[in-house]
Amino acid sequence: MDHRLAGSLLCLALGCDAPGEDVSDADDPGAIALDDREAPTDDAAVTHAQPPVGDVAPAADRDASPSLESPPVRAPVETRIARQTLVLRDGPDPRAPLRGRIPLGEAFYVYALVPGRDCGGKGWGDIGEGAYACLEATRKAGDAVPRKLPELRDGDLAPFFYAKVKQGQTARRWKSLASMLAGEEPTGTLEPEHDYAFVGRRRAKGQMILIDERDNVVLESEVMRYRPSRFAGRDLVQTPVPAGLLLAWGVTWPSNPALAEPREAAAPMPALAYQAEILLLPEPTRNAEGRWWALDGGGYLHDRHVGRWSRPIPPESIGAVEVWIDVEIDQQILTVMRGPEPLFATLISSGFKGPTPRGLFRISMKQAIGQMQSRPDAEESYNVEAVPYVQYFAGNFALHGAFWHYRFGHRISHGCVNLSPRDARRVFDMTAPHALPGWVNAYESESAPGTTVRVRRGDEDVQDKRAPPRLLEG
Repeated sequence: MDHRLAGSLLCLALGCDAPGEDVSDADDPGAIALDDREAPTDDAAVTHAQPPVGDVAPAADRDASPSLESPPVRAPVETRIARQTLVLRDGPDPRAPLRGRIPLGEAFYVYALVPGRDCGGKGWGDIGEGAYACLEATRKAGDAVPRKLPELRDGDLAPFFYAKVKQGQTARRWKSLASMLAGEEPTGTLEPEHDYAFVGRRRAKGQMILIDERDNVVLESEVMRYRPSRFAGRDLVQTPVPAGLLLAWGVTWPSNPALAEPREAAAPMPALAYQAEILLLPEPTRNAEGRWWALDGGGYLHDRHVGRWSRPIPPESIGAVEVWIDVEIDQQILTVMRGPEPLFATLISSGFKGPTPRGLFRISMKQAIGQMQSRPDAEESYNVEAVPYVQYFAGNFALHGAFWHYRFGHRISHGCVNLSPRDARRVFDMTAPHALPGWVNAYESESAPGTTVRVRRGDEDVQDKRAPPRLLEG
């Protein structure tokens, strides 16, 4: 069995997304495209044509490796493998607050052997980030190297192949590839309004097959397979915004019309690709047709075609070198900051079907892989497997990767903050509580508080809603 899904927790996340409501058939029968049935219509939202799933602008297809250095790590004294799901504690005591989990079969580093309470002969291990594990249910790792979860294949954007049943159709499931090839009857069908994660994809007798973690198989021709967005934000350390210019992105699908003058009847110039980075002059031109931005290099874009970044001002409580996150929902932009200095900025998709809560919060728990499912009494039913890079900051509301749409720069979610898979991974790596290799989740504690997240609209003052870390016994 593949253990990449092992240890993921069920999240009844009314604050999050229902991707099944945002898809329609594409020209490619193996891919999902998006329609504009749920396009936002309020004054603060961007209200343009929406993109189908497919490759986004080449300008957005960049390496997204973090520029922020990883937290300092000591040299390990040994490497071990979990023989069962390993519970991590805030101290070498089984009654200490929960700090995280390591799934069955995963390797992890031990940085010191320490005395503790109520553990077997192997004793307690300091496994980094102020977390401890009883080593009794572990074994030596041999040549195994701990892996960062979720593990991506070379060149992949997401850790799994994702798919759902085609609208109004049926997708059969067999217990194994051998069973299907032998002509045996399927064991069942996939559920509608359920996004499935598959660990493998291969060709057998001329057909593409998707394989889940239990070795069940489905025909790819009977499902709609998601193609995750390639969009990635801008590293503001490696490529800072030039002085005297504004950073923006084109947010209209399929392209953003540049004009020679700030008026709709002006001569057209080469259009800018969807989600392409744009540099603007800082002062707009206003006329009866609205607000226009002059492009660095010539031409104009109407304000409705751009999502503009501006340097966030830190809350007074933020330290000079403290890493924190700013989410500005009018422009649909997230910025990772260190004190007053920006590190990274990108487009997001916040709440449309439900509002994203505004205020100052802290990341309380991070999951490399999580499941999101509606409550039984919810008006919209959804069940999403293996959502990558989940970071809870306000109850059931989280930052997380979204593999089911390309609409970053537009409101679309039930309240969670959607990021492209690349951006979600990057932000996940930059925030506390840090999850070391082998960890599937991490919880904040009094000794290791989570990263502050500010969600705001424009320049409004927001309420400080950061509570003391919630200590879980788990």
